[in-house]
Amino acid sequence: MPQTDKIVIWPTYFDSAVSRKDGRRVTKRYALKSPALDEIAEATRTLGFDPVVEQDKSYPASWWKKSGRVLVKKTGAPKSSVLREIGSLIKEMRRTD
Repeated sequence: MPQTDKIVIWPTYFDSAVSRKDGRRVTKRYALKSPALDEIAEATRTLGFDPVVEQDKSYPASWWKKSGRVLVKKTGAPKSSVLREIGSLIKEMRRTD
């Protein structure tokens, strides 16, 4: 699948235990403790993206750990703002559980 029209979203981008240097892409405000692939997929679905979940993929910096990833179509919005929306929604979903 060509990646040119997709945004790749790794759970590491939201992990509060990971430093920005090691791969976290959102600020602590939007970061989560142990973000799950299904949470990210549910949040992207809720936000109107059509997510493709690939569970057998490994974040390049931790290639030995199959954390999976979510692919969504590019919207024209910056990737950082899309990630903030997802992180914010997951935090909201966790509060209501």
